[in-house]
Amino acid sequence: MNRNRKKKSGGWRPLPFRVLLAGLIVLAALVMVRLPQREVSAEQEQRQLQSAADAYWKAQEENNRLRQLLAESDTRDFVERVARRDYGYCWYGETIYEVANLPEKTAGQTFQVYGQN
Repeated sequence: MNRNRKKKSGGWRPLPFRVLLAGLIVLAALVMVRLPQREVSAEQEQRQLQSAADAYWKAQEENNRLRQLLAESDTRDFVERVARRDYGYCWYGETIYEVANLPEKTAGQTFQVYGQN
């Protein structure tokens, strides 16, 4: 009766060569497919990083310009310049001449000139 019994394997059996080779081929194919995708992703991230850096420096320049305007906003010259440029104010006796093309002239706002009747 002992002769019909099969012996149990006593330990780890190595995989057949074909199974191991198939696994290596699948692994190599996955690496070949994934590697270019990661490279494209890295290039895209580099472009996004460059875009963010450009936006940051643009914002810094605007911030510096606004700080400079804020620093000089208390001066009399600044107030007069803004009033003349943005609101069309003038001193008594001054005459403002507006030179423009007809479409610009009709689209622009009119200013009240003091000292004229």
